[in-house]
Order: sequence, then structure tokens, then C-alpha cells
Amino acid sequence: MAALARIAQFTALSVCVTALSGCSYFSWLGGSSSKTTPLPKADGAAAIAPAWTLAVGGSQASALVPMVDGGKVYAAHPDGTIVVADEKTGAQLARFSLPQGAGKLSGGVGVGGGLVIVSSQKAEVFAFDANGASKWRVRVPTESIVPAAISDGVVVVPMVDGNIVGLDAKDGSRKWVIQRQIPALTLRAGSIPVAVRGGGFIGTPTGRLLAFDLATGAVGWEATVANPKGASELERLIDIAGRPSIDAQRACASAYQGRVACFDLQRGTPIWSRDIGSLTGTLLDDKYVYVVDDKGSAYALDRSTGGTIWKQDVLAGRIATGVALAGENLVVIDNEGNVHSLNKATGRIVARSLGTTKISGGMAQGASFGYALTGSGQLVAFGAR
Repeated sequence: MAALARIAQFTALSVCVTALSGCSYFSWLGGSSSKTTPLPKADGAAAIAPAWTLAVGGSQASALVPMVDGGKVYAAHPDGTIVVADEKTGAQLARFSLPQGAGKLSGGVGVGGGLVIVSSQKAEVFAFDANGASKWRVRVPTESIVPAAISDGVVVVPMVDGNIVGLDAKDGSRKWVIQRQIPALTLRAGSIPVAVRGGGFIGTPTGRLLAFDLATGAVGWEATVANPKGASELERLIDIAGRPSIDAQRACASAYQGRVACFDLQRGTPIWSRDIGSLTGTLLDDKYVYVVDDKGSAYALDRSTGGTIWKQDVLAGRIATGVALAGENLVVIDNEGNVHSLNKATGRIVARSLGTTKISGGMAQGASFGYALTGSGQLVAFGAR
């Protein structure tokens, strides 16, 4: 099966250890494919060197995604350590940890409204201020493996059972729950919620994009990014992973083995869609929608029509584990630890480093840098060269 061959490039089947009954997940942490080909030439490309690094914790594969807010980078390590760094210099501004006995972190970092939010493998959500002072700690029904979103006094926490809980930012009390069912088989790479202007947006393992009211949890619209195809459960995997892209007019998302699509922000009506599947989600600027597909090609698409502006076979069959916009470039990290920097306007590879920076949890983007937590426990900033 084509789907099985692609999944085997980067996944290992693991049994879900939460309170769910009979569910399985694919972890998209993984090795390289034996079918990868030599990387495309990057004539005249510079070598990429980290702008700065900061030690967060010990060596451990981690799906925890950093967060940028207010000129600061927030990163967490599975051992429970949280650091706050200056976005430009990497200078450590704060370092704190979960309370003793709280267990390991599984979801983080969410930042907003003066709060730093992380989730543990014991299905607890913790809120701190930027200096590490504890604000509250609450238990949720099941574990969360993605960062929370915070806006308008609400903390949005997606859980591995498919449900989404809204917590009061003041004390962690539960305000609402959106109940959703998930397929028996799904990628262990959940969609990261976005909360803005009173609304929340999140993708689902069933290939849908939801828009909901932050105050009440009422679903305003539900749009189809992709429908499952094929006879087997593997072939029918269409999880929406990564973070949806939002601007004033549109919401865009991508589904694995499916499509990338943009919808009207207010009504959820389709604007356009393309048959491009992706694990790392979409990125949006004032000109284009950027996506790296599950076959290793990067695209810049017209925001209004979805037409291809450029396509670059940047990974040559490797899997993207992190993407970010950094200045004038699109930075892509693959599962072999290669870092590629592409010019946003042309797709030309302008810089590259080989096999130095393996990450598992994705990247965060700031004004000039893309940020990732490496398998060696380092928070790394990649600049636009």
C-alpha cells in the first residue's frame, strides 16, 4: 500500500496509554526512508548556523513546541522544565519546573494573557506567570499532547480523546467542553488550536476544521479539509496536524494524505483547496500560503486562488518535522536533521546545514528566527541568512 510505505518512513506504531479504550496512535517521530534520494543542489547557498542556543534539558525526543510571545521564547522539556528566553539574544530570562511528583510534560507551551500553560502526562494542566509563579493547577479528563491556546480569558486545551475543553484563565475552572469522536487509528500529532478575536480554530483527526466561540464553546462552523480514501485504516488517515493559519479573511489548514484548503473566516465556506497533504500545517503571510507536503516538496500558494507560485523538491522524499517563516525565508527541518532555508519569493534554497539538528515537535516563528527544541534538549534559533 502506498500509504503504508509513506508511513513506514517516519512512524512507529504505539498503543495509546491514556484512558481511551482500544485506540492506537502513530507517532510521527522517526527515522529516514531508504527510498530518499540525494538532496537537490543548493548552488551558492550559505551554511546555516544557529543564531543562538540555550540548554533546556537532557537528551530526549520531544514533541513539545516552543512559543513566541512579546519578544520572548517559551520552551519546555518533557522532564518538566520550562525556560523563557530573549527572542533576539537567547539570554535566559526565567527557568522553572513542574511541582515535584507532577510527572512529565506532554503538551506545551501555550502563552497568552500573562499565563504560561503546559500539560502533563497525568492529565493535569498547569498555569504559571512568566517568572514561574504558580497560578493554578487542574485535572482534565485525558492527556493533552499539543500547546493550549489562550485568548479572551479562556484557555483552550485539546485532549487525545478528541474532546476540547475551555478553562477559565483566572482559576482553571471548566467553562465548556466540545465533545468529538475520533477514528480508531490516528496520527499522534494533534492539531494545535488558534484563539483570536473571540474565536477558536482547530483541526480534527477526521479531516475537519472547526471554528468555535471562545466564551461558550459553541461550534460556529465545521468545514471539510479532506475526506478519507482507501480501503484500509492506514490509507484513510487524514489527520489535520500542525497549527491552522488565520488572517482577517481566511482560515487555512492541511490534512495528512489529503488536501490543503482555505475557508472564509466568518462563514466557513470554501475559498479553494489543493490535493497537497501535509503533517506540518500551513503558514500564511501577506502574500502566500506555504506548505511542505508529506512527500518532501515545499509550495508557495496564492492566498486568494491556491495557485502554485513555486514548488521546490527541497527534501527529496524526506519528511518535514518543522517549518517556520523567518524574515524573508521559509525554514524547513527534516527527519534526518537537515535544515533548509528557502527564499519565500522564489523557493530558491539559500542556506542549508546537514544532519545537525533533529527535532520532533515542530517549530515556532518570530520576527527574524525560527525556534525548535532539539533531541539533545537545546532550544535553537535559526536566522534568515
